[in-house]
Amino acid sequence: MKILFGVLSIILISFFGFNNSNAITNFNSSFANKDTVKSEKKAATEEEVGIGPVKEVTLGPINEKLVNEGKKIFNTKCMACHRLDTKLVGPALKPIVKNLPPVYLMNYLLNTTEMQKKDARLKKLIKEYNGVIMPDQQLKEQQARAVLEYFRSIEK
Repeated sequence: MKILFGVLSIILISFFGFNNSNAITNFNSSFANKDTVKSEKKAATEEEVGIGPVKEVTLGPINEKLVNEGKKIFNTKCMACHRLDTKLVGPALKPIVKNLPPVYLMNYLLNTTEMQKKDARLKKLIKEYNGVIMPDQQLKEQQARAVLEYFRSIEK
């Protein structure tokens, strides 16, 4: 769960022109007390799940095939604005990965535009980053899962 929060934070920050370190601190701290779980099978709030088609994510051992696919997607679609360990146009993704629930991140990757319009946390970040939004990368659910698995692998 922390990984997903971390990834989402990084993605959000990087696409919002992260000039304000307080914004990432505030965003990360809002998720900091969430425990990492192997499986999300409980009813979750919209704050934890986000807005989108994914209602739960079952995590197991890291799947290297998905890691490789996710890394390719990241290098193709995300590297223009993000790096893992340093800020670019967007935030460094590695620190954010550990603070986001996996289901929230997947919904953000799959339903970027709607979440940016409706999710209070994302709207606040967009405002903090001068209205810069993350473009919808048009990922399919399997691709979003691969990106999630890549982010899980880099946290280790």
